Amino acid sequence: KKEERGLGTTIDVILYDGQLSVGDTLVVGSTEEEPIVTRVKAVLKPRALQEIRTEQRFKRVRRVNAASGVKIVAPGLENALPGSRVRVSKQGKDELERVIKEIKGEIEEMKMETSPEGIIIKADTMGSLEALALELKGEGIEKIKKAEVGSISKRDIIDATTVKNRYLSAILGFNVDLLPDAKEIALANRIPVFISDVIYRLIEDYENWMRGEREKEKRELMDRLTTPAKIKILPGCVFRQSKPAIVGVEVLGGKIKTGVKLIRADGVGIGAINEIQDKGESIKSAEQGMQVAISMKKPTVGRQIKENDVLYVDISDEEIKMLKGLLSVDEEEVLEELLEIRGKKT
Repeated sequence: KKEERGLGTTIDVILYDGQLSVGDTLVVGSTEEEPIVTRVKAVLKPRALQEIRTEQRFKRVRRVNAASGVKIVAPGLENALPGSRVRVSKQGKDELERVIKEIKGEIEEMKMETSPEGIIIKADTMGSLEALALELKGEGIEKIKKAEVGSISKRDIIDATTVKNRYLSAILGFNVDLLPDAKEIALANRIPVFISDVIYRLIEDYENWMRGEREKEKRELMDRLTTPAKIKILPGCVFRQSKPAIVGVEVLGGKIKTGVKLIRADGVGIGAINEIQDKGESIKSAEQGMQVAISMKKPTVGRQIKENDVLYVDISDEEIKMLKGLLSVDEEEVLEELLEIRGKKT
């Protein structure tokens, strides 16, 4: 399907059986529910290569026989479905109805099984659409809300906004355009749109986006939650004994943050970390291997805590449940130690 200057919307076909003439009634597969029924206005054949430089690219013919590649000019072809069959009907109303029914049935067979929660895929032809769906299935992406031929439209973006799963609320377009009004709505609604003329790259872009978003989501959740960590009070690094107690520590595992509550190895709580400093600069967190100074209002060095003590970040049962599947191997080990301490205390 192409827009040709001075001709309007045309379709390029390969006539593989029979004869096509100007004035014939055509039945064409449509992106809408019903097939297109139209009349051939002109049949155009490509000119020989040596003639293209000096004359028009096509020459008009009254009729053409199989097998030939031709361009058909006819009204109402705007919604023609690329990749669908084109049939000529020459023998009256009954045959026309039969042909319409056949074309409609063929298109129904090409439709894919869809899901209310799934991605939207668009392609330039039915064959490309089927290939894209097949490749997605091979990657384990089987939930498809809508699969259609044509450019990505405003309607597609609106449909994507109804998908609740944010990782499926996306549109993949193979060898198609994103219409200008659709682009505006996609940006306003934060609907990710991926377009490529290479199927594997299109799927790769989508999978990379999902991976990045999941990592971002995990980081945001981990920042909100208290995560497992343990520290050791370094010998010779008591800078102040109390109110607040300031000591040098090494992070043995996990990551400590300001505000987290600490317990000793015997399960006794010693209060929260008020501040963390690294080389005299206040920081919000410190990771495994770092040596930093921490301040705490509650304990007194020499009483509740002392040099070489190993302290653990205390975590609520609710947060432990939320952390399931998000922790590193190192953090999992520290959590196991914390749970063992809790078990001994009870």
